[in-house]
Order: sequence, then C-alpha cells, then structure tokens
Amino acid sequence: MPPLSLLGSRVAKRNREPAFMSSTPEVADPYGLITRQFQVDPYPTYEKLRNDAPAYFSEAWGGWLLTRYQDVQSGFKDPRLSSNRAGAFGAMLPAALKERLAPVVQSLGLWALLIDPPAHTRIRSLVNKAFTPRLVEYLRPRIQEQVDLLFDKAEAAGKLDMVHDVANLLPVAVIGDMLGIPREDGQKLRVWADAFATFFGTTKYTPEVLEQMRTGIVEMEEYFRGAVAQRRKSSTQGSDLLSTMLAAEDEGRFLSEQEVLATCSLVLFAGHETTTHLLSNGLYLLLKNPEQRELMLGSEEQLTAAVEELLRYESPIQRLSRVIAEDYELHGQQLRKGQKAFLMIGAANRDPRQFPKAEQLDLKRQDNRHIAFGFGVHYCLGAALGRLEGQIALRAVLRRFPRMKLLQEPERLENVAFRGYKAMPVALG
Repeated sequence: MPPLSLLGSRVAKRNREPAFMSSTPEVADPYGLITRQFQVDPYPTYEKLRNDAPAYFSEAWGGWLLTRYQDVQSGFKDPRLSSNRAGAFGAMLPAALKERLAPVVQSLGLWALLIDPPAHTRIRSLVNKAFTPRLVEYLRPRIQEQVDLLFDKAEAAGKLDMVHDVANLLPVAVIGDMLGIPREDGQKLRVWADAFATFFGTTKYTPEVLEQMRTGIVEMEEYFRGAVAQRRKSSTQGSDLLSTMLAAEDEGRFLSEQEVLATCSLVLFAGHETTTHLLSNGLYLLLKNPEQRELMLGSEEQLTAAVEELLRYESPIQRLSRVIAEDYELHGQQLRKGQKAFLMIGAANRDPRQFPKAEQLDLKRQDNRHIAFGFGVHYCLGAALGRLEGQIALRAVLRRFPRMKLLQEPERLENVAFRGYKAMPVALG
C-alpha cells in the first residue's frame, strides 16, 4: 500500500468532495472562505452570503453553503439532503487509498450522525435506551467535582488558561466517567478527539490529516474493544454508558460490537468539541461583556437562558455537511445530486430574520430557538450533557474568580467547522 504522501493533488469538481491535496489549488474564493480572516471572524461573510447568495457554491470548499436560518433548519429535515457523508467519502477515495482508509470509512459509516433512516433509526433507538436523562443526572455531581478540582489546581498555581486547564480537560473527564473509562486515560481521548476535529474541520484532505484520522480511529477502536471485552467478562452489568449500550435491546435487536465502538468514537468527538468550545467561547464573551456576567450568577432559569444565548451567539459547531440526494432548486440555484451542501449553523444562528438584534449578545433572550445542536432526527444526543457542563463550569469560574481578566487577546483555532480558541490565559485577580 503506497503511503499517503504519494497522493497527488487534484482540483475539486462541482460534484465532488474537496480534493485530496498537499497544497492549496488555484480556485475562485470571492468571499474569502479559505482565508485566515474568515476563521477569525466569519460573521461579516455570513451576512454577505445571507443577503447576496443564500445558496452559494464554493469552489474552495467544494460544496454549497446555506446560510439563512430557515434554509438550514429545513435542511436538517430535508430527505433530499443525505447524512450519508461516510459513504460519499468512501466512494470518492482514490483506489490507492481505499484499503488504507477502510477503518475510517467503516467507523464513520456507523456513526448515527452520518447515516440516514432506517439504519439511523435503529442505531439511534438503541443508543437512546442507554443515553438517558438519568445518566446525565448521574453525572451532575461528577461534573461539579471535576470542575472544583480543576479550579483548585488553578488557584494553587495562581494562573489559569481556560482552554488548556479547563475546557480541554473537563469534557474528556466527563465522557470518560460516562463511558466508564479511567480518568488517567483522558489524554488518549483528547488526542483522538483532536484528530477527528481536524478531519471534519479542514477544507482540504492532506496526507497528514488523513493519516491522523486513521490512526485515531484504529487506536480508539482497539482501546474500546479491550473495554468491551472486560465488560463481557464481568458477572454484573455496570451503570456506565458502554455497559448499557452492550445490554440495550429493542424488539430483540442489539448493537453489534462494531456499532458500539463507532458510537464510542462519536460520543467522544461530539461531546468533546461542543463542550470545549462552549466553555472557552462563553468565558471570553462574559469577560468582554462584564455588564452581563451577573446574569450567569442569578436564578437557575436565568443561567439556563444565558447558556442558550452563548450557544447561539458563538455556536461551537459552525457547519454540518450533507450530500445532495436528488436535484432541486433553491434561491434560483440548481443543486445537483452528488454535490455537497454545508448547513451553516453559525450563520443561521445570527440571522436577523429569526433573531431580533441577532448581532447583539443578550443573555436575557427568551425566544431563542437556536440550532447549535442541530435539528430533527440528528439532534445531538449529548445536548443536555453539554448544556449542564456549560452551566456548572461557567457559573463556577465566575464565582471563584470574580476579578479575572484576559491577559491577552486569544487566538482563534485554524478550523472552519469548530469555533474556539487555541489558548486563553487569564489573570485570576
């Protein structure tokens, strides 16, 4: 099997995924979608697209961008927009890479996020039996315990980096607890989650990105295969998510071992990325808007509303992709079967057609039907858990360090799918 580095570059076609390439090709990019400025502040571009080209084909991204709230929300439910991106990804792989990347295609092909009904319905119904409100409430004291531990360490050290010391660590600790994984293995989970985030957030599949994704999938499945074997040897069923998934039954149907492994990968990826960026984005916005901080310390109802507004205003996941299953017209544009479409969550959640004064952060906002966690049958399984982590951690940091200040303006991630920061050092005051 030839190494990935031997793969040459090709220009993306209008009916294919972004090209596999080792350097950026010469493509038209009038809206600057592959510029660093777009990664830093995409909102002016979103506004232009919503107004001038609400259905826009980007050569740079190799797909259509849908930016208005109504189109994005409807797109989540539209059967003409398929979630089967794993199948599309596998189909467009060059022959030289099909065998090498087979573990990636196999795993992603079982992620509930990336498949359509009826396969999605069966897997989701079984996972729902394990991912219950009771499980989330079981994790509440563990989240609080981990938050207190992380801030204890920061206080003892006299310094805090919200990204590295909290936002990167809390989600993997919680996910590890949820899956019944030892906390000392958290670093492994973080490395795999980072590889997945890079894969889904790139506009070009370089050899390095593909190899990191393959390594992450292979290593993670091997790790969880061992955990599954341990559970099956045990004479008693545990209460963790992994044990519950293995026991979940619906009309005589069970999850296969490969489906359990794939779901573990999905839970890690989705739970880590969303919560990590909610925490860092949230703290940044609170520090930049001190007049609204007190709202985070008010009633439980106000705390809930505040976190929803943080999710709307700086959506951790900025886009989710679909594959067009049949030709159709939208805003005078012809979307063709086989092409890719990006549901731009970050743009939709700032659409003034849906949200009055959408560009204004308002932690008292009540009518806040944002789609930061998606919509429809693919609505995020872990939404309640992510919200809970955000509520506990953001309230705790404000109470613990009421005089904290940013030490410097933090640098945005180099990623178009996930909106967060590389680091966020703060003075504790």
